[in-house]
Amino acid sequence: LSMSIISSGCHVVFQNSKTGEQKCVRLPRNSDVYIKPLSFQADSLVGQRFGQKYQVVKHQLVKVEEPSQSLNEPLEHCGKTNEFIKDDSATQILSQNDIEEMKSKGVAGDEIVRNLVENSTTFNVKTEFSKAKWLKKKMNKHQPNIIVKKPSIRLFASSTVSKLRVDILAKVINNANVWSGSKAIVVECKDDLLTSAVSQRVGDKGTVLQVFEQRLPHIMYCKWLDFKPKHMSALKYYPLKFLGKLKSDSQEENCDGNGLANPEEESIEQPPGLGKRKREGRPVNFEDYKSVYELLKTEKFDSLIISAHYDPFPVVELLWDCLRSSGNLVVQTEYLSVVLQCANFVNSRGCSELSIVDQWFREIQVLPGRTHPDMRMQTGGGFILSCSKLCEGIYEHGSDLPIVVEPKETPIKAVETPNKAVETME
Repeated sequence: LSMSIISSGCHVVFQNSKTGEQKCVRLPRNSDVYIKPLSFQADSLVGQRFGQKYQVVKHQLVKVEEPSQSLNEPLEHCGKTNEFIKDDSATQILSQNDIEEMKSKGVAGDEIVRNLVENSTTFNVKTEFSKAKWLKKKMNKHQPNIIVKKPSIRLFASSTVSKLRVDILAKVINNANVWSGSKAIVVECKDDLLTSAVSQRVGDKGTVLQVFEQRLPHIMYCKWLDFKPKHMSALKYYPLKFLGKLKSDSQEENCDGNGLANPEEESIEQPPGLGKRKREGRPVNFEDYKSVYELLKTEKFDSLIISAHYDPFPVVELLWDCLRSSGNLVVQTEYLSVVLQCANFVNSRGCSELSIVDQWFREIQVLPGRTHPDMRMQTGGGFILSCSKLCEGIYEHGSDLPIVVEPKETPIKAVETPNKAVETME
């Protein structure tokens, strides 16, 4: 029950029912919350429940009572159709000037909708389904509500600013076999939605290493989900531009006394296609990430997840050795040629259960008596490559080092002949 109550210091997502715009803020907030075109005070929500609807009245939130009948409830079929209804501006007696005049006088939104119903010439002819849908549309237009929601991965993935759809995100995490307490490497650009989803499943007992492209790590969604400090300590960060040092570490002439690649050495070439930063700011210092570099060189990870708009093949080539035996690799990208290049590489290095999937998605409205596909939707979501790493040798459970089997010496047996004894090998 306490998880569904808004507490002081937590983040809250406000959604405008008219525009669908979402905004995540931390409460209490001393200033107004602005969601176009509404502005209101939100500090009074501390102690209230998530999922409630509010109406903005004089910059304050007033709770809206739910109607007795909802669109999701089954309605009686009346036998009517909208076949001969011409729904245009001529069917409404009230003009736009009349509606604007009522709004300027401070008339409530439900009163405006009631006047629209009374002055409509086709409302009574519509079916019950059309009436409920028409009323919901007009209420959202003339009396928009603010819906208070709890931050979640599914909510962020369903927003318009997300780069990953909900089904893509679920498919990637499922194929990566992420579990509580595991160790995973996540390479993504733009935001940290995938990192937050993996970290939420791993928890504070595992390790999630994010390879970021920009000057600073992406931690926006991790903050919005209100992870505890112990949970945040399990997150590690490493710059994308320093991945080339993993490949050059074996060259002794380019290494210092500690075995780390010399960051000042100009002969270290960065592999092409690793992505470029759009903004130049304070240069990233390699010394700040030396401990994470040691972790990449010494530890083996259970999962390697890559979701990027640039060519991921150099990243797969550099981080393949960081994956343990039977570890899972997942690559999500929009281009098939890039996926095929990664598939040929992992197939030559040894893998099992190699698959390439073109994830297709279709939204369907499921309501009593009116189930149909949505008019606007996203179909393709890119290609997903997944496989499990194979290594030669015999391994114990939980160990990354193969068992060295010493060859047995072949016993020597003396065979006696009539003339002399001859030593032979069995």
